[in-house]
Amino acid sequence: MIQTAVGPLNGDLWERLIQSVYKNRYDNYQEMVTSPGDLGIEGFVLKEGIVIQCYCPDKYYDATKLHEKQVNKITADIKKLNLNHQALGKRLGTTKIKTWIFITPEVAKGQLHEHARKKEEEVLGWGLSLIDSEFTILIKSLDDYLPDIQKIQTLSGNKLDLSGTNKHYNIEKPVLTTEYEKNISEKNEIRSVINNILDLETHQFLNGKTTEDFLHGYDILKNIYVSSPEIYGRLSKTINRFESDVQEQSMTWEGTPKELIDHIKQKLLVRLEKDSLISSSLEYDDLSEVIDHMVARWIAHCPLRIR
Repeated sequence: MIQTAVGPLNGDLWERLIQSVYKNRYDNYQEMVTSPGDLGIEGFVLKEGIVIQCYCPDKYYDATKLHEKQVNKITADIKKLNLNHQALGKRLGTTKIKTWIFITPEVAKGQLHEHARKKEEEVLGWGLSLIDSEFTILIKSLDDYLPDIQKIQTLSGNKLDLSGTNKHYNIEKPVLTTEYEKNISEKNEIRSVINNILDLETHQFLNGKTTEDFLHGYDILKNIYVSSPEIYGRLSKTINRFESDVQEQSMTWEGTPKELIDHIKQKLLVRLEKDSLISSSLEYDDLSEVIDHMVARWIAHCPLRIR
């Protein structure tokens, strides 16, 4: 199982969910019965020329490994179009395949689209009557189907908890821009001055640590959201309200940069632990990871002034 914004998923659950999405979207969607084989597709939209194929890993992989598996899955299933073109043609009738959609919870790397373009050329090179001259491979992720999934879960009595609190108090996914890299480096340079001398090793270490916390510390927030949108909502609400205190305190701070950061971390920890739901649900290490991420974010985004 992997954790996602709609709960834990594996290959079977993901396919069932996407089958439901397409059955709700299209009256003429046909699920491909797996006996004697799925022929490389999960189903097709008759007359539209759309076929779909799902992939969901059964366990967590890092981006490099997941990308490799997604590439291999596309390669293997596209090949089945050629191997099974006669059987597919009987099921599709006069419909030609115009769009082949690869549906996965999360796209590991953008290069997957490059692989899709190569496979389009390969398929068109077969010269099969089953394939439309404008054949295209599309890559879709969970985000593309969230409204459909919400509708399905609502109708089934298992509505997603996307309350107003979570909508108004959200912590966006971090993106490292040139401006943010500059902010991180400049502020860490001030933090790295020891006895009026810039320690280059410390500066390099702090830049790496801040960038790591900024980009990858967000994972803990995603996991909290998946496990409990309510706790995530309470966390994000408290953190967003605390941000104004960060700006005010850093602008008037008279101590050292280290003392300022330690003070903000401790104060945010106290603020979060005052919420009984948060303190009873999250371990100290998890809270510390959230706090490290937020401090890195405030360094990059500038609410945290270091002088």
